[in-house]
Amino acid sequence: HNIRELCPPFHRFISNTYQKPAMLVVCDGETTEYMGSHEGCTQGDVAAMAFYALGVKPLITELSSAFDTSACKQIWCAGDSTAAGRLEEIKGWWGSLCVRGPQCGYRPKPSKSVLIVG
Repeated sequence: HNIRELCPPFHRFISNTYQKPAMLVVCDGETTEYMGSHEGCTQGDVAAMAFYALGVKPLITELSSAFDTSACKQIWCAGDSTAAGRLEEIKGWWGSLCVRGPQCGYRPKPSKSVLIVG
């Protein structure tokens, strides 16, 4: 839905390309099997970055409007998010990201996160 609203031409491409599962070929040299890929685009897919960027854009916009952008800057790149600024603002941003992120398809991983204080 986000992609349809944010970039209609790309939505048309995504709909035409991913409306049916792609058939993947699994061959061990002797037998060949086929299975459907129901995952949409994946790492290495030429559409993956644009698909991800447009999908997560509403979450980024929502977080930007919820916090003082002069006190908390966020950076998003290739599936990762980062915030820098005042500790209280970062804490609020992180809490909102952990609540709203999964609702938007983004799942923060606290175990892979680092807080740097200067």
